[in-house]
Amino acid sequence: MTAGPAGTAVAAAAVPVPPTAADAVTDVAAAEDARLAGRRSRYVADLTAMHDRISLRGLVDRCDPLYVARRPDGLTVLAVPQSGLPDRYRLMIYGFRLAQYLRLRFASDEIAYGSALFAEPHDDHGEEVHVMALREETGAILRYVSYVGTTDEQPLPLTHPARRPFPAEVAHGVNFFDHVPVPDSVHSDEVWEVKRLVQRGSEQDASAATRLRVSLEMMLAFYRTLRALDPAPRYLVGDGEEGLAIRRLTRSLRDITVIEGTAPSLPHTDLHFPLYVTRDVVKPFVARAPGGEELDRLIGWLERALTAADPLAGFKNLVATVEGTIRRVRI
Repeated sequence: MTAGPAGTAVAAAAVPVPPTAADAVTDVAAAEDARLAGRRSRYVADLTAMHDRISLRGLVDRCDPLYVARRPDGLTVLAVPQSGLPDRYRLMIYGFRLAQYLRLRFASDEIAYGSALFAEPHDDHGEEVHVMALREETGAILRYVSYVGTTDEQPLPLTHPARRPFPAEVAHGVNFFDHVPVPDSVHSDEVWEVKRLVQRGSEQDASAATRLRVSLEMMLAFYRTLRALDPAPRYLVGDGEEGLAIRRLTRSLRDITVIEGTAPSLPHTDLHFPLYVTRDVVKPFVARAPGGEELDRLIGWLERALTAADPLAGFKNLVATVEGTIRRVRI
């Protein structure tokens, strides 16, 4: 404070501080970050819009499906192994997956943009089975899930030190079967990992009845495909959030073991590292796959639910009949 006329106090004028070189560098970096963020945002929007327009029309007639159902209203549900899928359709399916994962923030827009990705890269995994519901008129994928097999060149016991891990085991850093006991007779070619359960963004606006119907169709396709695989799957593995993916498994699987206490992550150079950043607590699971008469009954319940006058009542009856249970092991 300084003395003014008649002894009044006057605040001293603030002395402006000139910007430093460090301030200038920070401003330039912030502007560059904003520019790149804008470019990434436009890239994601353009990529999503492009894949919304891409059509898989004709796929059913150009692949070797394990399961296909063409419904009178134009809904087509099919399951096709990677080995029976023409390359251009595989590229379109992987593009759909990338677009939906970017939309959900389950994939890194920085990596996708920096690599100018059009579709997900083909990971080094074993056989993959693509299960999808399509609108036949447009060729648009409505709902999608896949499961992948082992990369072992020869099937190995699940606790064998040379067995190659499934992708979820890599992310969680553990061999699931070191903690979930299974018969010694089970080998790696009898286990499949469930992955990539996604739906087209616009399907969120569909009616509850339509969403339920597509869910039942996908479940039927999934389990009919299990019956077509050789050797027959004995266990399914994967990971998910407790209240979402894992809870849904109890609708159709009786015996599920959840592994507690893992700390999943992927390196920040991995396109899918946000899977373990944006989701809530993600837990791995091992589920006994239904087989034989049990699988036949499950398929029958699903078929009856789909043809019931009230599919919701049929679905509730299915859930009540299966009565899946969750066991837990902590590591």
